[in-house]
Amino acid sequence: MRYMFYFIKREKIYILMLAFILSINLISLIHSNRDQEKRVTGTIYKSDMTFKEIGITEERIKDFFKSGTLTARFYAFFAMLIVLLVVSSFIFDAIYIFKKSPTFLDMNRQRLDKTVPWGISDILRVSLIIIFVGYIINIGMGLLLKIFSIALDLNLRSILGTFFIDLTACCVIFYFVVVKYKERLTSVGMNFAYLVRNIFSGITAYIFIIPILILALLVSIRLLDIIGYNPPPQPVFEVFISEKRSGVLLFLGIFVSVFGPIVEEMFFRGFMYSAIKKRIGVTAAALLSAAIFSSLHTNVVGFFPIMILGFLLAYLYETTGSLISSIAVHILHNTIMVGLVFFIKELMSG
Repeated sequence: MRYMFYFIKREKIYILMLAFILSINLISLIHSNRDQEKRVTGTIYKSDMTFKEIGITEERIKDFFKSGTLTARFYAFFAMLIVLLVVSSFIFDAIYIFKKSPTFLDMNRQRLDKTVPWGISDILRVSLIIIFVGYIINIGMGLLLKIFSIALDLNLRSILGTFFIDLTACCVIFYFVVVKYKERLTSVGMNFAYLVRNIFSGITAYIFIIPILILALLVSIRLLDIIGYNPPPQPVFEVFISEKRSGVLLFLGIFVSVFGPIVEEMFFRGFMYSAIKKRIGVTAAALLSAAIFSSLHTNVVGFFPIMILGFLLAYLYETTGSLISSIAVHILHNTIMVGLVFFIKELMSG
């Protein structure tokens, strides 16, 4: 009992944050249930539709590339790079399997041996702060827009909210690492030694696992099809497809491709993985952090591919002692995904 009172006194700020978060979610749940009873929505999401249903056919793709426009030539080049990447991945895997020669996967000869001072409780604290600030940002933004009668559409509001939440995550991690524990940012993997070699190691490893990612995706799709599960719509995909303003799309593309991966790697690999590893070891920590990383993407179809990717990112961080490799892989992967979404959007608008 005495320890409990001490714990409540010590962690009262975080307990209040948790109570606030739970209260907001409870209120939202009650209102969403009432709204569900009052209305039946007929909204059809693009991410729920097949390519044929959204007007993307083989003939449409052929006509697009035959048009010879600058956009068509750009996407033809993009498609060639993707094909080259996939073909290279199968060649790399064949070399590894039949030649037993992993030299092209030779990482940076430097392991992540340093034990960080923060622990799992700090992961929970940081997570609570980020979630709490996220709610405050959304509530504050809504009040400001209402007070000043500013018309801000849902897409832009969502993008700005996510951007400020990611900024918050950077600031909170910086505070815990540099201010609270008096460590340098190298403790969370922001180490720029062997920059080019780390980037090359990351890209090489990513190419190597592409067939595994493709197989995991196909198996996931097949299993969900067998059980008859219809995945929920993907908000990011819907924003990309519905958004028309080029400036907003450019910002969203850069945010998803570059800024988001940097923040996520700092948190999931640099901060979370390092703390979990102290308790359960390298392999278990890589698996657990990868599972959490995948779960938070709320993509049922892509859960196992994203988890495999997350495991690779932890492996790269552990092997190289730097986040540069994992950041390079994360940026490359997200850029490919964004490019594919823009290609779908282009075909739909044609």
